[in-house]
Amino acid sequence: MAQVVVIDDRVTNRQILTKLAESLDEDVHVHGFADPLRALAWTAQHVPDLIITDYKMPGLTGAQFVRRFREQPDAAHVPVIVVTAYEDRGFRYEALAAGATDYLLSPLDAVEFRARARNLLTMRRQHDIISRRAHVLEQRLEERSRLHELELQLSEQRFQLVVNTVPVMINTVDREGHCLILNNEQCRFFGVDPHDALGRTLEEVFGRAYAERHRELNKSVVGKGETLAAVEEVLVDTLGERHVFLTTKTPLMDTSGRVVNVVTISLNITPRKRFEQELATAKDEAEASNRAKTEFLANMSHELRTPLNAIIGFAEMMRDQRLGPVGTPKYIEYSRDIWQSARLLLAIINDLLDLSQIEGGALRLDEREMAPDTLVVEVGRLLRPQSEASGVELNVVVDGPLPPIIADPLRLKQVLLNVVGNALKFTSAGGRVDVHARAFANRIRIEVVDTGIGMTNADIKVALTRFGRVESALSRRYPGSGLGLPLAVDLVRLQGGRFDISSLPGKGTCITISFPIAPSAGQQQWPETAAL
Repeated sequence: MAQVVVIDDRVTNRQILTKLAESLDEDVHVHGFADPLRALAWTAQHVPDLIITDYKMPGLTGAQFVRRFREQPDAAHVPVIVVTAYEDRGFRYEALAAGATDYLLSPLDAVEFRARARNLLTMRRQHDIISRRAHVLEQRLEERSRLHELELQLSEQRFQLVVNTVPVMINTVDREGHCLILNNEQCRFFGVDPHDALGRTLEEVFGRAYAERHRELNKSVVGKGETLAAVEEVLVDTLGERHVFLTTKTPLMDTSGRVVNVVTISLNITPRKRFEQELATAKDEAEASNRAKTEFLANMSHELRTPLNAIIGFAEMMRDQRLGPVGTPKYIEYSRDIWQSARLLLAIINDLLDLSQIEGGALRLDEREMAPDTLVVEVGRLLRPQSEASGVELNVVVDGPLPPIIADPLRLKQVLLNVVGNALKFTSAGGRVDVHARAFANRIRIEVVDTGIGMTNADIKVALTRFGRVESALSRRYPGSGLGLPLAVDLVRLQGGRFDISSLPGKGTCITISFPIAPSAGQQQWPETAAL
């Protein structure tokens, strides 16, 4: 039967604790006390299995009770739970320092209380069981000592079996460098007979070079008494092949703490080193290939832009009939198509050139303090004809004047033209695109929200990759290289900004571009104004 002591000067609390304690098990007997001194007197005559005590009590605090209880014989292993309604950590630390086993806040959670109390009772029972077994073991000690020598012999045999099974080289030497243990792996590598090696020096068994190196390492381990780990060494086997090993040396000490032996374990890492070399070579080749690709794109972009500029200029002259009327009207339409196609091709080439410069780390940014609100309004004005032609409503709102940011105005303008232009392109007639610029949490946020076709998460990943194009009726209707969005992301991040995108199919897309406010803006409060 488990004996549980409950101590609380308040009747109601004592009754609650008693009921909870009785619910722990059918085989539980609870002794309740209002006075901690009387409880101490009872425990001096009886050893309980669990004590549950309040912290704030007249006469003694919970911590004082625990400290005095622990002074009694046989009280060291009795679990004590201190319960209090005060959340002061000082009470908890004082109770635990006095020897309390656990600490619970009132009102108690019945489930938690039962779980903790049962665990403590289980530990108490297990301690009693262990104590009884220890007594039995002491009685059997004389009988078992007879078998001890045999156990040691079997243990040594098992140890030798394990040592000879593992695929690493293992040897043990004494302080003078004589071989005590040598496993099969090391004997095989050096072509050594293990029986002949025992008792001989390292130099006699493995040669001067190996012996001199390991003699110095062993001397360091013996002197410091610490493990020497991760030492790389090159060893040559009986066939003359070189192998790389990772060697660890560990000291073995006697009961006085004196190092008497050094255990050496060497792991053959030749395959790993070979793989690392192959991986490094492959990495160098991949980087060289990427540099060649970048240089090729940059060179080709420069070579193509010159003739394209001529094509665009002459096509524009023919389209506008600047040198006189064109004989056949159909030629005007053809020249317009040539001009549009050349402009598209030039835009793609410019994007390729920008990407190649970004990948090659050669893109130059003219970053300076600038007013983002002026730029946002200008982009809206430039794209207004496109929105009107496509029948898409374009709304530009700036809560400003906005604080300045540090950015490249030309590159930021390129980003906004790409993002807002894409929103207009992939929004059907009758839809809308909202551009909203505002200061928020020490940053400037420019949100571009459209009611267009939208994208799934998988589509977003495609759209953010080089040449990635999301398949849809609108994407097939409008030409494009799939470079605008990835380029915009790279340009924003290169300037220290953030680029976030969220979208739902059939609902639209929201792109947020944000930059930190320039340090010169300080803590000034920026008022909001009406839509521009």
